[in-house]
Amino acid sequence: MPALAIPQPLAEKLAALPETPGVYLFKDRLGRVLYVGKAINLRARVRSYFQSEDPSRPWLREMVGKIADLEVLTTRTEKEALILECNLIKLHRPPFNIRFKDDKAYPFLKVTLNEPFPALVITRQPKDDGARYFGPYPDGRALREIVELLKRLFGIRTLTVVNERRKGGCPWRDTSKLLPRACLEFHLHRCSGPCVNAISPDEYRRTAQRLCEFLEGRTGEVLRHLEQAMWEAAEREEFEKAAKLRDQIRAIQAITERQAVHLPLRDDIDAYAFVSEMGLGCVQMLLIRGGMLVSDQHFTVRVGEGQSAAEILSAFVKQRYSAGVPIPKIVLLPVELDDAAVIAEWLSEKRGEPVTVRTAKSGILRDLLDLAERNAQQALREELQREEQERLSREFALRSLQTHLNLPTLPRRIECYDISTTMGVETVGAMVVFIEGKPAKSEYRRFRIKGAWVVDEATGKPHPDDYAAMREVLTRRFRHYLDGDPKFAELPDLLIVDGGKGQLSVAMQVLNEFGLPIPVAALAKEHELLYVPHSDAPIALPFHSPALHLLQRLRDETHRCAIRFHRHRRTKRALRSLLEEVPGIGVARKKALLQHFGSLEALMQASVDELAKVPHMTRPVAERLWAFLHGSDLSGHGR
Repeated sequence: MPALAIPQPLAEKLAALPETPGVYLFKDRLGRVLYVGKAINLRARVRSYFQSEDPSRPWLREMVGKIADLEVLTTRTEKEALILECNLIKLHRPPFNIRFKDDKAYPFLKVTLNEPFPALVITRQPKDDGARYFGPYPDGRALREIVELLKRLFGIRTLTVVNERRKGGCPWRDTSKLLPRACLEFHLHRCSGPCVNAISPDEYRRTAQRLCEFLEGRTGEVLRHLEQAMWEAAEREEFEKAAKLRDQIRAIQAITERQAVHLPLRDDIDAYAFVSEMGLGCVQMLLIRGGMLVSDQHFTVRVGEGQSAAEILSAFVKQRYSAGVPIPKIVLLPVELDDAAVIAEWLSEKRGEPVTVRTAKSGILRDLLDLAERNAQQALREELQREEQERLSREFALRSLQTHLNLPTLPRRIECYDISTTMGVETVGAMVVFIEGKPAKSEYRRFRIKGAWVVDEATGKPHPDDYAAMREVLTRRFRHYLDGDPKFAELPDLLIVDGGKGQLSVAMQVLNEFGLPIPVAALAKEHELLYVPHSDAPIALPFHSPALHLLQRLRDETHRCAIRFHRHRRTKRALRSLLEEVPGIGVARKKALLQHFGSLEALMQASVDELAKVPHMTRPVAERLWAFLHGSDLSGHGR
């Protein structure tokens, strides 16, 4: 195959590549990262992408066609390159790297052992912060049930985290001060009450350690610790405490007997299997701890043509263990990985003792791989059946919509628009796109409205004009299309506006001005009536109609997107106005604070130390800002 044509600036960078280990980032012409990879020899690995086309890997040909620039970061060893690759993939989330379940961030269970009174937290962004992470858990409902079980068994306080900020759950924020009374969780026996000193700090931490052992599958060690504590409590004649420990032991034994499968193995093993069909793959994971099969989970992934099981499993293993989850002694795989040795070295360093990454041809380990493969095949069949059922349902809804609106073609791409404002302040517009009946979030667009006011003839006062706002949004959207903006390159098969006849009239005028023959309709909230051009009477779709349900989901998603953007803009406006009143907060500091905290609530919760760490801030200015926000001086304030 002939070598591919390479732009001159890119060719110069390829010629200057070093022959050292490192990480490479391919970028498109807009500077977005397309792919992150590692290499033991950057020069040889990166140049190989441009030597010739591989007809068996069309996804690779597509990626290479989009590469306009590259960046390399050299490292001392291949292990360092692997670690850096994992971090950069999590940071940039490149579209051509292997991503599981359409890049959905699976939740983890986090036990904050790095805090004086550890809490149990559900989070989607694991960090290297000294806490213990368990998961990921692909089933959110099952995860919530696990949390409820752990609360009853161990009495650990729980927290709710949104965007990595604590928003709810346990009301005990300042753990250096006891609360006057415990919350309802304590009285329902779902928390041991460290906030009111109902349990000593040492005993609470031991309980948190037992919780971690339980999540690791080490139920035998947990039971031994609990039995010892029970007998010690009985000897001290603390019979109520001994009875609680006895009940906890019985509950854990019942769970273990019901869920665990015993195997003739002693080592901690994570066994994997991979199967694929029709462009969808399934990675099955079996966790064996102390001879017991304590967990089995599966994860789906879109498989590009030509991607091998070794590539998929290598990406999965690196993503999983870079999240800080417990690392077993053996990582058991159905195929050999090219980078198995460096992965084993990396995992050994993280675990603190040797870790083996291997496969098996016979014996009990081979039987374990076969079990994982059978589970993977069953999970993949169920996933394919579910996807096919959903596809048929969406297609039926689109055909029903085509019939009701008498559309010339099936509305494969539907765009919906909505306006959000508060008395004309920070008016915004949202464009939401459904493709094949599913949200296409990468196609969503948001608009800041520049001027949508009308003067009331009676009072002479201006007031917000939603029609003008809709006109501005639609005009800008289709102007971008005619100007060749790639973000607005595709026209919709159907355009929906949130509103009634007035909004429909605005949309028709804009489309006529641009000469675009796009079908359009307006969906009114009050009675769910659908207004269409050249018809005096609206269309009342049947209440059970799949077409109506599709339009409602589209309209509600657009409304949610518009409101979220409006609240974000309004919050920043309020925060910006507040910061302007603080002495010593200039343009650079105000911008840095806005970018770092994003909301007044987050700023109010920040300590002086956290404020001082923001770029351009100093300690004295941070102290003045904290005092201004809290209306007091810093005396007695814990820093």
